Amino acid sequence: MLSVLAACAWLAAAEPVPPLPAHVFSNDTPVAVVAGEKLAEVSFVAAHCVALQRHLEFALNLPPPPPPVARLEVADIAGFAPIETKVVAGTVLVVVRLGDGRSAPGRAAEAAARSWLARVALVAGKSADVAEPWTRQALACEVVAQLRPSMNDHWYREGRQAVPSPLADIVAGKAPEREAFLFWRALRQTLGPSAEQSKALVASAQGGSVLRLLAEKAKSPDEWWLVHRAELLLSRSPVSLGLSESAESLDDIARFVFDVGQGDELIVGKDLPKHRELPAVKASIQGRLTGLRREILRQNPVYHNAWRTFGAWLEKFPTGTPAELAALWAEYETERKQAEELRREVEAAMNLNVPAAK
Repeated sequence: MLSVLAACAWLAAAEPVPPLPAHVFSNDTPVAVVAGEKLAEVSFVAAHCVALQRHLEFALNLPPPPPPVARLEVADIAGFAPIETKVVAGTVLVVVRLGDGRSAPGRAAEAAARSWLARVALVAGKSADVAEPWTRQALACEVVAQLRPSMNDHWYREGRQAVPSPLADIVAGKAPEREAFLFWRALRQTLGPSAEQSKALVASAQGGSVLRLLAEKAKSPDEWWLVHRAELLLSRSPVSLGLSESAESLDDIARFVFDVGQGDELIVGKDLPKHRELPAVKASIQGRLTGLRREILRQNPVYHNAWRTFGAWLEKFPTGTPAELAALWAEYETERKQAEELRREVEAAMNLNVPAAK
């Protein structure tokens, strides 16, 4: 009897045991039902879906599309692209591979955008991938901007420094995501009421041409883009400035051009006290001091001491002795030189190309 039992136990141990089925977590959102084997990843993607719904509901006054709700699965499937969109039995299925920490936010946001766009397309009897490519980028950026508000300033700052992408590239999804984000913001301003914005977005989600819409609003869509992009960027002042922006702003405020009898000429700060009784100089110094007090808190920390010292020179300018002003100006120049050296160290550590120190 014992030998039979032992034999049965040995045979049972020798047979391969099928693995236990993985536990699948899910999270229902208005945009999609998010599912995956890791709770943290499911919650992460679900947060991006909720952020998209907030943008659609509160910015555009758009209700969720009719059911069925999309299914958004977080999985790493061999042979799949990072984000795959399919239609299974009339239901949108989006599969996303989050990747590392740098790629995960963008992929989660785009997966949420694709889920909504595909649902809107199916409602009109269109294929799930008919949406114009710019819509995926623009909506994904709106999601990222909601969850990481600093990205607003980042994209506006980049936009002020970058050459505008051609409108055709933006619509085709070939431009940087920043340009699609700015395009959507500029388009919303042009369209006005949220009902018109919603109508335009839904039309593009269902394969309509946004360029055709722009042709009705402007004689030249390309000129419209350049003008409205510039207006959009100028309408929003960044909360804080980058290294190059602080340096350029300091160059501007510390550059003096006056007519002191022989036409306009550039005057170095250390030589300006001898002309401080001129009305134009008095007005300029007061205006610069007011501007400095308003802007100094937005400056990059690398340049803070240079800005502070220059502000002390401006405050002392009306009443200080020439020796006092000369000492403050020399201190400012020292602080400025040290800031440039520190900037080079910072940017070199970030592997950026840096102009030669002044």
